[in-house]
This record gives sequence, structure tokens and C-alpha cells, in this order.
Amino acid sequence: MGLFSRFRKQPEVTVRKYATNPHLHQHRVREAGFYNSDVGRLLSGWDTSSSTIDYYLQSELRGLRARSRKMVRSNPYAKRFVAMIKSNVVGPNGVVVQSQVMRSSGILDTPANDAIERAFSDWSANHCDYHGRLTLVEMENLAISCAGQDGEFLFRIHRNPRSKYGLQLECIDPELLDVDKNEITKTGNTIRLGVEYDRTGKRVRYHFRELKDPNVGYSSGRTYSVDANFILHGFLPEWPDQSRGVPWMHSALERNKHLEKYEEAAIIKARSTASTMAVLRSPAGDPAYAGDVEGDEEGVTLDQYEAGTIKDIGDKEIINLDSDYPHEMYASFVKSQLQGIASGLGISYHSLSNDLEGVNYSSIRAGVLEDREVFKGLQNWFIRAFVRPVYEEWIQLAYTKNAIKIGTTALTRPIDDYLAAKYQPRRWAWVDPQKDGAANQLALDYKLKSHSQIMREQGDDPETVWREIQRDKQIMEQLGIAPQLTPENATDDESDPTN
Repeated sequence: MGLFSRFRKQPEVTVRKYATNPHLHQHRVREAGFYNSDVGRLLSGWDTSSSTIDYYLQSELRGLRARSRKMVRSNPYAKRFVAMIKSNVVGPNGVVVQSQVMRSSGILDTPANDAIERAFSDWSANHCDYHGRLTLVEMENLAISCAGQDGEFLFRIHRNPRSKYGLQLECIDPELLDVDKNEITKTGNTIRLGVEYDRTGKRVRYHFRELKDPNVGYSSGRTYSVDANFILHGFLPEWPDQSRGVPWMHSALERNKHLEKYEEAAIIKARSTASTMAVLRSPAGDPAYAGDVEGDEEGVTLDQYEAGTIKDIGDKEIINLDSDYPHEMYASFVKSQLQGIASGLGISYHSLSNDLEGVNYSSIRAGVLEDREVFKGLQNWFIRAFVRPVYEEWIQLAYTKNAIKIGTTALTRPIDDYLAAKYQPRRWAWVDPQKDGAANQLALDYKLKSHSQIMREQGDDPETVWREIQRDKQIMEQLGIAPQLTPENATDDESDPTN
């Protein structure tokens, strides 16, 4: 048998030889690099192609947002997640803005800083909401809630000359930003998911649907558009050229729903078994009771079960029901599901579930510190996306209206001199104050940290703390109270009460 005859009878050998012969690259069969592209039964349904994120969101964003909102309304773990981001990103007092205006000599301009902070505090508490209902802290909580639940927040900026400081904010439901608005305009601009871009990719307009009647849901009203300079749109971009935000719970929604339905089935099983003491069954083949039991055709619903019930389903024979449900695997299954949900949400399991069983100092510290790093990242994003733009818009409009005054004199220096500020988000108490305090003392001793840095890590403003210490000292001296000695200035004789 010749060489070519063998090839004709066994063509698969030819393919195998070409696939392994680097010199025959023109006829070589491509081998898998990361995984086998020939998806078989075990991997069926696994995507082997991809599209842009806006392509997926065009058909799926409304469904994702509706499911996420439903979870927050009815699921305790989803509700817990939103409460956590509100508590840890915004905190009880919101993000504190500390004006940092400097004099030409390089020291802080205290009168200007105090005047700016007083005016901003007044605006935040009394004048920031276009509808006159919310404070700035409440708006911050609403913004971060929308970001977690809907994936994005939207505020309309009203430059209102009739308001005291010239600026007011209006929160807009993300559902009203028209996801179905996708087209090329006559000017060559591109509209994707309700957001219009010019040829350079800059956002220029937002296209909304008007809420016709809030009592009947999102009924279609008229459409309108707003210049992008009047819209504050914040979301965490995870893909290039992403136009809209994705609900932060998107990767945990399916697992959360499975757990919800599993727990519902477990509760129904446990309740029905606990309520029914026994059943009565007719002998095999006895037709006397066939179809006679009330509700036999449609079955018995859960609300028909009462504690101590014996269900008569036939003649004479009694069967006790001794169910071991919920099964011993119930708790471990719920825990494993919650661990996956927590991973999808980016937080630790014990924080989401409130399960502190078996937690010690080291493990809870590791989990808490990891959570806090996540929340610090979200705080920095929230400051960039909401707090800083709002503050800088406010101070420019308030400056124009001469609404910020030192005594009776309005600010006179160029506006750029007054924009400097520090944004102090909330910080957290130490896991173990004694150990963490000792660690900070070591850092001070070795010049690895400053007192101000430690104060900022605790969420305090160093300048405010120093002023309070100075005031306390002055008041104590006026009242003749000796200040408490610290380890640095106490001597052995002074610290010994027997001397």
C-alpha cells in the first residue's frame, strides 16, 4: 500500500499530523488556548462570543433593575446590603466638606473657611432640595441607594437665581432615562440608552420619559431632553464605552432568588408537617371514599392547615407523620448560598448574614478590614461622582450671588481661591481599641504616622480637634480645674496617688 493510499483510507491521521507539525502551518488545525471552543453537553449554554455592554443593557437593563428593586423591597439580605452601603459610604452625618482656603502666607484663612462652611451647612440643611423636602445628607443616602439598587443615580441641577444660594438639586428616577432611545441624530450625534454623545464621545444631552401618573406606574408620557451640563449622572463603570449603570446586585440576583424560593418551600414543608399530627388512610383498593374528601381534587392549601389537625383521607387506618424537616443540611446549604451572595456583592459573609458564630478577633478583623477597604473605595468614587461636583457648583453660584459673607463683607478674592476643600467621609471605630491604639502609638513613636493622619482615619477634622482641645484648656484654667496628665508629661511622683 502506497503512502497516498494510506492517506485516503485514514484521513483522520492526516489531520492529526498537520495539527502537530509546525512546518505545515497553512493546513494546521487550530488548537484550544484557554479552553476547548467546541462546547459540548457539559458546557452547553456557555457563551463563546461577546458584544458591547450597551448591547446587553438595551434589552436587559429594565429587567435587571426590576428584579433588583423587588429584592430590596422583599428580601432581607438585599435590604441589608443597601442599608450597609448607606451606613458605611454616607454614614450618619454624610460626607463632611472642610474648606481649605489658604492665605498668601501659606496658612489657613480661618475667617473665610468658617464663613464658607457655615453657608454650606445652611444650604445643606434648608435650601438644597428643589422640592423643599430633603436635606443634603438625605440626598446622599438616596443617591447611594439608587446606585446600589439601580446601578446609577441621576440628579438635575437647577441654577435658580431666586433661591438663597442659587443652586438646587432634583433627584430623577433612573427608570425615566429612556433606555429605548437608541439612534443616530441628524447632526451625527449618537444616542445610546437615552444618553446622547457628540462625535468625540462627550455626553451632550439626556433623553427622559415624563412620569405621566405615579399612581399607575411608569406609564408613557411625553419625552424631553436636558443638556448634560444640568445632569449629574453617577455610576461605577466596569466596561469601556458604558452608558448606563448596572445594579450592583446583578451577579447575586439569581442565587438570592433561588435561596428565597428554597426557604419558602422549607417553611411551607415545616409548617404543614408541624400542623398535621396524622392522616387517616383507607385500605388499599377500597373505593368507598374515592373523591369524597372535601378539597381532594384541588388539594389542601397552607392556610387550611391548623395546629393539631388530623386529615381524614379514607377509612380507619392512622399514620403518624414524623418529619425530620427542616433537614440537618438546611443551615449549611443556606450558609453556602449566602457566602456566594456575599461574594457577588463584594462584602464579607458575616456582615451580610449577621452570623457571628465561631468568629474570633483575628477572623472578624480580617473580614471587617476587607469590607472597610471596599467601602473606602466606594466613598472615594461617591465623592468624585456626587459630593465634589455639587460643592464646587454650589460655591461658584453662592459666590456669584454674594451669599457667603465674613461678617457683613462678601468674599472678594477670585473664585478659584475658594474652591480648595477636603472631603471627609465617615470612618469606623477600632475593632479592638486597645490593640489598635497601641499600634497607632508605635506608628507615632517611629514617625510612621502623624496625629492628624490618625484623626482623619477616625473621621475627625484635626483642625477642629485642636481647637476643641484649646477651648477645653482655656475653660478648665478659668474654672481652676487642673488638666488631666498624659503619659508623656506625668512623672512617677505625680502619677502615684499615695505621694
